[in-house]
Amino acid sequence: MKIKLTGHDYRYEVFQIVSLFFEKNQIEFCQEDAQLESVLDLENGYAEANLDGKIEKVSLTEINKKNIKNAIKKSLLKILEDYTGLKMPWGILVGIRPTKIVHEAIKNESSEEEIIEHLQDDYMLSLEKANLTLEVAKNESKFLDKELKSIGLYIGIPFCPTRCAYCSFTSNPYRGNEKVVEEYLEALLYEVNNVLKYLNENGYSFDTFYVGGGTPTSLNHTQLDKLIGEVSKYIDLNKLREFTVEAGRPDSIDAEKLKVLKNYSCSRISINPQTMNEETLKLIGRRHSIDDIKEKFILARELGFDNINMDIIIGLPGEDENSITRTMDEIEALMPDSVTIHTMAIKRASVLNEKMFRGDRDLASRMYDIAAKRVRKMGMKPYYMYRQKSMVSPLENIGYSFDGKECIYNIQMIAENKTIIALGADAITKVVYQNENRIERVANLKDVREYIKRIDEQVKDKIIELEKLTHYCQI
Repeated sequence: MKIKLTGHDYRYEVFQIVSLFFEKNQIEFCQEDAQLESVLDLENGYAEANLDGKIEKVSLTEINKKNIKNAIKKSLLKILEDYTGLKMPWGILVGIRPTKIVHEAIKNESSEEEIIEHLQDDYMLSLEKANLTLEVAKNESKFLDKELKSIGLYIGIPFCPTRCAYCSFTSNPYRGNEKVVEEYLEALLYEVNNVLKYLNENGYSFDTFYVGGGTPTSLNHTQLDKLIGEVSKYIDLNKLREFTVEAGRPDSIDAEKLKVLKNYSCSRISINPQTMNEETLKLIGRRHSIDDIKEKFILARELGFDNINMDIIIGLPGEDENSITRTMDEIEALMPDSVTIHTMAIKRASVLNEKMFRGDRDLASRMYDIAAKRVRKMGMKPYYMYRQKSMVSPLENIGYSFDGKECIYNIQMIAENKTIIALGADAITKVVYQNENRIERVANLKDVREYIKRIDEQVKDKIIELEKLTHYCQI
């Protein structure tokens, strides 16, 4: 698809919408012989898309950057839906947190009917997705406090037993990197001590603590104990609203590690099968069986964990409606406290992208419907949601849980209403200045060895931004 821009240079926004319908390598921007033209006419107040002699025009009710971008996107979406026959249930919302729009509307005292209309008219959501967005926003709203000095803590462990084929996160195999793991922990503990000491000395309190990855339980039990023990010098883990560890891979879990977590009052863990089909597990590089998943889940229950999440992925290679039905049968038999449904996203750095796997969008949509209906039938409600680019189908990632078993950290991370201090390689701290509707990001280095080597400057950058927040809280 050759595209010409006239009157504007919003190339990124145009690419976002066109790539919903065409493969990225099929999209080309040009000045001549274009098949699709995106036009912005500010003088006459409209955005327009022209394709094969057909025109879609969207009027600009107000001239500002946000409205201009949205009008350009809407004109393109309308003409491409008509041209391809494909319908995008999320409209022009690409790679965005849909519930933030609803929270803003609620703050402005809009009614539920007005919110649904706003989502459909201004963002072109289907009625189903508009209702889902409103439902999730209402369910998560009770967890969105606005205490400036109440913050969340995230610690990242960028190691895994093996690398999964769909993964694009910063992750390194634990085996063969034992020396690097020890060096990483030394740097991480330095960051923990310096940052948490500053926060304690300046009157901050901690609300949630989340250990993610990678796979945190790829660390041995001694390393886990050392890390969490260091954190506990600064935080009373018993007083947290939530303490989650993403145990993730069942081949990384054993009784000793679970006992360490229990000793430190860990209130929530994830044991993530992704699928309950043996062939798929082998195909995506998981070196464990379905029986391993069941065994570790039962072990965690026996050790007293009463809030266990399980992740599944819709659209894995070779899977179909029968595959997701088997997965949901096995999950329902275990009855976890929450289930997070992810739609497969083909990221540039993943093995699946290298192998040019693209997936079937209609099949993925049908599989998603099966999974969503099953978790609702189990009695769970949707409580947080986000979208990603490069999904195999225009769907969403969504967490379902029983009442009282929601992941508060996930809600706050997506809502971006609370400062989250993130420690470790590739971790991104988000400092929230609520009254200014402003978020400042402080990113740690992605490469583990560079993170270790330059730990001093990363700590310094974080402290500088936290000093600004401390001053802001005093005004």
